[in-house]
Amino acid sequence: MFIFKVGTKIKEAWVLYKEHFVSLILLLLVSGAFQMLSQGFPKHHKNFLITLIAMLISVFISYVWTRSILGLLDGKGFNPFTKESLPTLEQYWNLLKTCILVVICTMFGFILLIVPGLYIAGRLFPAIYLSVEKNQGARKSMKEAWEMTHGNGWKILGKSILIGLFAILGFVALFIGYFITYPIAMIVTAMMYRELAKLKSLSNPIVTEVVKEEGKIEEKSGEVKEEVK
Repeated sequence: MFIFKVGTKIKEAWVLYKEHFVSLILLLLVSGAFQMLSQGFPKHHKNFLITLIAMLISVFISYVWTRSILGLLDGKGFNPFTKESLPTLEQYWNLLKTCILVVICTMFGFILLIVPGLYIAGRLFPAIYLSVEKNQGARKSMKEAWEMTHGNGWKILGKSILIGLFAILGFVALFIGYFITYPIAMIVTAMMYRELAKLKSLSNPIVTEVVKEEGKIEEKSGEVKEEVK
């Protein structure tokens, strides 16, 4: 059963935010600077090439954010400005394909009706994380994301809306608050992905059996240590 308390996770993310405040703000400023630059072109200068470049850089920044936050959740710190956080050509290509396919599927849902589009977006949101973390292609990432969110589509949609509203809260209350709410929202979303991945691994009979065996080994090891004492 998928249980994810957004309020509790925000509190946990707040602790991580305070520990890595400087790096999070710097990356947010870099991301924001690019967005302003891409939007700052005069309308008569906006063409397909500029739009394409903006999209390519946006995917690059998305990779850095995703990789860095996953590293943060793994206890490796938040290091967006290191070589390890930058994608190789293969990793970038896989993420680009995944992003394009996710957008196409989501837009198709919106064409039908708004709700199906939101539902599809919720079901496919782990695809980005899967592509970055496992360096796999678009179809495999989307298929795994769809399986991972099976039976929890509406829950994920509701929780995603709550996280989105929290991120927007920084704009509504005070613009400077966005520098707090947006990074925290990114961390919470990654936490939700990890919870879904954990749930999927526990539902896999093979993985579950391995976990049980490891538990038995640890238990026996503990008993041996007690006997030695």
